[in-house]
Amino acid sequence: MNEGAPMMYHGSGGFGGPGQIFMMGGQERASRHYPLDALQSLGGGSPAGHATPRRWQPRRDRHPNAKGAGDNTAFGYDSDDSSLSSNASGSNKSGEKELLWGAGEDPPLRGGAQLLAGGYAAAREWRGRRPRDPRPQRRIAPERYLNGSYPFQVKFTPDDLLNGSKWDTLSQEIWDKFIKSQQTEETFRKKMNLWRYLFITIKTIFPRYGLYVVGSTMSGFGLDSSDMDLCLYVRPVDELEPRAHALLHLNYILSYIRSFDPNAELIQAKVPILKFRDSRNGLQVDLNCNNVVGIRNTNLLHCYSRLDWRVRPLVALTKLWAQAHDINDARHRTLSSYSLTLMVIHFLQCGAAPRILPRAGDAGAAAAGAARNRQPLAELFLQLLRYYAEFPYDSMAVSVRAGAMVPVADCRSNKAHKNDPHQWKLLCVEEPFDLTNTARSVYDPETFEKIVNTFRESYKRLAAGLRLADAWPQR
Repeated sequence: MNEGAPMMYHGSGGFGGPGQIFMMGGQERASRHYPLDALQSLGGGSPAGHATPRRWQPRRDRHPNAKGAGDNTAFGYDSDDSSLSSNASGSNKSGEKELLWGAGEDPPLRGGAQLLAGGYAAAREWRGRRPRDPRPQRRIAPERYLNGSYPFQVKFTPDDLLNGSKWDTLSQEIWDKFIKSQQTEETFRKKMNLWRYLFITIKTIFPRYGLYVVGSTMSGFGLDSSDMDLCLYVRPVDELEPRAHALLHLNYILSYIRSFDPNAELIQAKVPILKFRDSRNGLQVDLNCNNVVGIRNTNLLHCYSRLDWRVRPLVALTKLWAQAHDINDARHRTLSSYSLTLMVIHFLQCGAAPRILPRAGDAGAAAAGAARNRQPLAELFLQLLRYYAEFPYDSMAVSVRAGAMVPVADCRSNKAHKNDPHQWKLLCVEEPFDLTNTARSVYDPETFEKIVNTFRESYKRLAAGLRLADAWPQR
């Protein structure tokens, strides 16, 4: 092709047959047809004198009488080549073309208008693109647990539960009691639904509040009759004492909780607790404020529950045994469920030989210790009763953090923020994180003697009969 020769292309967009001809840079000679690759080479990287064919668009000032030319805008902005690209993407269907151009009419040329006998047709009205789908909303925590599988309910008997020894009958009784009393998936989902309801409602009223499920519901040590523990998190205020700050916000929540539970009660203990009941699902709920150490120890207990299959049955049986003897209620100056759980873990750390569980933070020794110790459930429970029947309460404290007994004097002298030397009195169980005494509710000598005697008498009767009923109260 000679330099400066006219270039021709078909405005109809087809290359297989004759069509209307656009002339650029010269006069019309003949109706020539150019292959697709030749036309593409003209569009980019062409030598001087070969201009790139541009898509033709009508201008308002050139066609004042054309239909739609007076308002060539879409959604408040001028239609340009970026909006025209929706045609190339195939977003307009054939049915839409008939609606835009009328049934039986020819579609427009690719340039955006038709060339008809020296005149111009109406410019096409372009529709704005649909906005992209917004970013998927992140699911709230309760919904993630509701949609996931429940990992805690045990449905199969371990292979080494029975070993043909004298402990088999008692081990089977312990296992059966654990299976019947463990937290079921149905109860767990009821708690998650209640969490979801409270989470959404409280967030609606108090957007800056956080709500977390803590305790045995999430740690794996929950019973089907266990309470649901919740932690309300509010950003602390430096000028306000933590307990007063917690009472302030729990009183805000109390006015709402009483709308569906008129008997809701705010217990003004060292760690204030709002107690209420969900009558629809039969759930008892304990709500604290800013006791975030509960979130950390829940994760710790969850890890311990997964290290050995014997841990959960022993914790569950110890709780049921303590409830039967009325020594499992901190409000009545006895042991809390959390203290009992720490006592069982501590026994498996240093009371069993060889030890089954490592000290906190030493997970590397867990597998080796559990592999060496093959004691059955019955023998471990009997040794647990003996361990705390003979424990030196006057001088030593239970410590999961150290994985050993630690002197009470050392516990009193710890410079932790929440530690109070006066709380280390009769029965001492160290909290692994804030180093306080979780058994500080046991401060009455008479109640303390009742707890120790319960361990002693239960051990004697169980050792003599090796029947689970021997460890329960004798009526």
